[in-house]
Amino acid sequence: MKQKGWTDEGTDLDPLFRPCSLAVIGISQDPTRGGRFIWRRVQTQGYQGKKYPISRSFTELEGARCYRSVSDIDEPIDLAIAAVPSTAVESVLIDCVQKRIKFVVIHSAGFAESGKEGSALQERVLMIARNGGMRLVGPNCMGILCPEVRLNTIVELEEADTKPGSTAFCGQSGWVTEHFIAGGSARGLRFSTVVSSGNQADLDLLDYVSYFGRDSSTRVICAYAEGIRRGRELLAVASNVGRRKPVIIWKSGFSQAGARAALSHSGSIAGDREVWLGAARSKGIIVAEGFEDLVDLAVAFSAPPFPKSRKVGIIAEAGGGGISASDACERLGLEVKPFSSKLGGQLKGFLREYLPPFSGTSNPLDLVWLPSEAALTICTTCIELIASEVDSVIFMSYLPFFMPEMRSRYVERLCQLRDRLQLPIYIVPPYAARAADGMKEFTIAGLPAFPSFERAARGISATSQWQAWSPLL
Repeated sequence: MKQKGWTDEGTDLDPLFRPCSLAVIGISQDPTRGGRFIWRRVQTQGYQGKKYPISRSFTELEGARCYRSVSDIDEPIDLAIAAVPSTAVESVLIDCVQKRIKFVVIHSAGFAESGKEGSALQERVLMIARNGGMRLVGPNCMGILCPEVRLNTIVELEEADTKPGSTAFCGQSGWVTEHFIAGGSARGLRFSTVVSSGNQADLDLLDYVSYFGRDSSTRVICAYAEGIRRGRELLAVASNVGRRKPVIIWKSGFSQAGARAALSHSGSIAGDREVWLGAARSKGIIVAEGFEDLVDLAVAFSAPPFPKSRKVGIIAEAGGGGISASDACERLGLEVKPFSSKLGGQLKGFLREYLPPFSGTSNPLDLVWLPSEAALTICTTCIELIASEVDSVIFMSYLPFFMPEMRSRYVERLCQLRDRLQLPIYIVPPYAARAADGMKEFTIAGLPAFPSFERAARGISATSQWQAWSPLL
């Protein structure tokens, strides 16, 4: 029987991600544990809604009154975060049900991931919530991030990285979720909503993908999964959502050791790799092969327009880079065709006064030893010329990375070209080890940057495949 609040269209998770009020339950004396550090994050990250600390250790904390129970609060509460020992969660949830709280994040561990007794406790907790019409995140999770309301219980961010964006994420691992936020923001990603889903006793990946699909703030949906509970339903929802928004999933736990670890980490049954790959790809899910690939794909899909075809133009200020990019593209089925004789003649005529005679003017285009005073004009003119024969460009240049004072001019001119030509431009630095700041700046501007030619090619391949698959674009 479908309980109240459960619909085929999915649960409204707005009060979870954008609560008007919240309570943090279990604030202890130790500032490094449980509710105390969650409360500190709620305070320091700037959440502006009403917030209530619940503690049996304090009557006042940092100028705020502490309550012994949510039942002592007169105002309605949208969200409660329970950071108490697992043995206390049942009584906490009973209080939350009586208070008619809509959502509870159970930060506590010690449930299905810990064996039979923990599984039984998780089932009892779930029944309390279901009988009370309340929804649960977790248990055994890190909570949520929603920059729009400045709510962040997962990992601290620099002020500049808290601006709302369009990438949503659901992670069954707290570490992966933290890593995706920290690593993604360092690459230039900005987030709409993020949830660390833990054991997924109640709300699971299906609920989150369904919600992200309806959320107007979200354009790219990413996830990390160890076990998938409602596989057929998830595939159906992801296929429907994926025709409007890319759905990118990294699924782990296929090896024997990985499956054992998944069971003890989040209580998940991992499944068979080949079955997952076949089913996911048949439904248009973009399959990530590890953490770096997940972030790369999120970067690629966060910056439209996407390639209209698989024809790629390569411009590199290094001959070896152009060769490497060509190999990477062709391995992925992308086309790196020689430029036509007409275009070749145009390029030779334009570049004659700038380049040595041994530089190549085919595809890849080798712009070696550019004069710094004319480099930007040369690069942008070449991109404009080759745009008639390609539908995406991989571009590697030294100056915007070696001379940061020139970077904003490159960003501005390349964005103008991208918008006017509707041509996706993928940026690769000369060497990524010294280019983190530059890559981030390009990606934030909508010019996706990648640490290598191979990873840029992967981004082009994935976005062009999805564009071809999705008939609604």
